[in-house]
Amino acid sequence: IRLYGGSAQNEGRVEVRPDDSKIWGTVCRDHFDMRDADVVCRMLGYVRAIDVIWADYLDLPTRPIYMDDVRCDGNESSLFNCSYPGWGIHNCYHWGDVGVVCGTLGCVFNQYLDGTLGFRKFFHRCLSAATFDPSRVRLVGGSARNEGRVEVRPVDSFTWGTVCQDHFDMRDADVICRMLDYPRAQQVLNNAYFGQGTGPIYMDDLRCDGLNESSLFNCSYAGWGVHDCDHDQDAGVVCLTSKFI
Repeated sequence: IRLYGGSAQNEGRVEVRPDDSKIWGTVCRDHFDMRDADVVCRMLGYVRAIDVIWADYLDLPTRPIYMDDVRCDGNESSLFNCSYPGWGIHNCYHWGDVGVVCGTLGCVFNQYLDGTLGFRKFFHRCLSAATFDPSRVRLVGGSARNEGRVEVRPVDSFTWGTVCQDHFDMRDADVICRMLDYPRAQQVLNNAYFGQGTGPIYMDDLRCDGLNESSLFNCSYAGWGVHDCDHDQDAGVVCLTSKFI
């Protein structure tokens, strides 16, 4: 899934594609509302949606219309888990393409249980557009959304790559988990625990202090693409889930 044609990376026409194809297509705006938009934005690493827009002012594409009558309850982890008539089934034209604007600023407040006695801790932070870019980091290969191999990407590319485990510890993992809207890390799992990546190795010798950084990219590291690792040293994390219990 991606946002295409907007004036910033957090906005644009919603585009999706099949697993077995590189041909992108659009989503019709019939019944599309903020609940659907929230799911789209979370898939892209943002906290939530702030607007649903008609995308007909963007260049009208010649690509397929893949989804119509999308109905999410807003809690889904993927747009493809929501109800819709079927892949490629629609009664729309491209002037009915939908777009979204995802929120990049704001404050997050949540609580979680910590320790065997069940004490509640509170989690509050404010996000800065200059330093916080959650769409550039993700967890892959885990059995749940809060765990997996750490993958990052450049600002100007959607080619994902991995982070080497050299010097990677809980302080680095805490920064990653906060970027992904979790309160902190629960565990570091290295040695390609969640499987080996296949893309570039982008970061090595990562050293965060873990307290002040709002972004992994503000931490010290060897340099973009500078490493002495193989993919059997890919770093992984498990984040503590931030939800009311």
